[in-house]
Amino acid sequence: MTNDTPGLPEQAPVQESPVRQILKFLSSMQLGIILLLLLAVISIYAATWKEHQVAISSVYSSWWFIGIMVFTALNLLLCTVERIRPTWRQAFNPRRVMKAEAIKRMPVNRSIKVKQAGTQPLERLEQVFRANRLKSSVSDSPDGQVLFGESGRYGYFGSVVTHLSLLLILLAAMFGGMTGFETRDGGYAGTIFNVPQGNFQAVINNVTLQYLPEGPQVRPRAISDVTVSRNGNVIKQGKISINEPLRFGGIALYHTTFLWVSEVTVSDPDSGTVLEQFKLYERDRYYMHEMGFYIDSLAFFPDFSMTGMGQPITRSYATTRPVLAYQVGYPNGKTEQWALLDLNEPQLVETENGPIVLTLNGFENAAVFNIIKNLGRPYLFAGSLLMVIGLYMSFFLFPRRFWAVFDSKSSSFLVGGRSRNKLGLESVFDRIEEEISKREEE
Repeated sequence: MTNDTPGLPEQAPVQESPVRQILKFLSSMQLGIILLLLLAVISIYAATWKEHQVAISSVYSSWWFIGIMVFTALNLLLCTVERIRPTWRQAFNPRRVMKAEAIKRMPVNRSIKVKQAGTQPLERLEQVFRANRLKSSVSDSPDGQVLFGESGRYGYFGSVVTHLSLLLILLAAMFGGMTGFETRDGGYAGTIFNVPQGNFQAVINNVTLQYLPEGPQVRPRAISDVTVSRNGNVIKQGKISINEPLRFGGIALYHTTFLWVSEVTVSDPDSGTVLEQFKLYERDRYYMHEMGFYIDSLAFFPDFSMTGMGQPITRSYATTRPVLAYQVGYPNGKTEQWALLDLNEPQLVETENGPIVLTLNGFENAAVFNIIKNLGRPYLFAGSLLMVIGLYMSFFLFPRRFWAVFDSKSSSFLVGGRSRNKLGLESVFDRIEEEISKREEE
């Protein structure tokens, strides 16, 4: 930029260093807004169009998504560092001396006439300021004494604290994404499932249903007894139910849902020989490869009934009349008509490859767990709490500053103030004026 002042030589434009230009770009608000919007759009896409586990593995844990978070965190860090010094100066080094003309130009100002000024009028007004929770002091200036009072100075740091909270949340999300995992598994009593990501295995000792006081018509609470071991050593044992996970070493097993498991036997109708015996989860399929068909578990009804339209339903979760709805199908896509199988009542079924006998021998419950390791979770909580504090400081902790001088000619105080909240400022003025009148009456 040239200097156009007559009589002075032209000055060469000041060229910023490449490092300064890069830092200026990385700390710009425009870049921060673009990165935050990009993260929001990607997250909405992943949550809407991707299955949960796929979204975690292909989006949230990908190098490019973590890279975007890194640049966003860097932008927030640089923005915060850039704002700390001027914010500190604004909060702790206010301008304490103000001329009467400047006070009159303030957004809110009043001239408060007093009957008895006394020898030290501003000291009296200072007591009024302090009675209204204003931290105040009197300063000398060439034009006389000036009273300065303020409250809510920490409100200036609201945006800084909010930036820091976003930074902490991003760093916690990156840390959790790079060191953690999320998967799903489960089973019925006796099931052993391995979690290679966490280098442990879990044994489901028992799954029981706890019926609620409202009765069996309300979905019961499933309780699973689980033992976790690593390299043959038990590291945790306990019960898992809704809102009561099993935690160990930064890993948590959460109860997701429970399922009914049917124990089915396939027998030869002539000899009575058991051909297959297996367990079927709800909406599960078992292949009878040698016989060329499969059996689908369509639904399990613990308390079976039929509607007037012939639709099978369960009246409650009590196992009063357990019935399995099933269907036989073939590799070519053909299926037989669905049918109902009562407990311990063998049923002759005609298939394309000959007749069989199906028997529902028993049933039990299985539990499904979400297995999550997220070491960044405590920091996410801390970041969220810090954000609440920052937003409170920004929107409810309004900094207010007042300046006052005494006009001996008119025997009045000239008081002016500044704040983001003009209505709140007016209310403080009302209290100050009321307090002055009250003290004069005394």
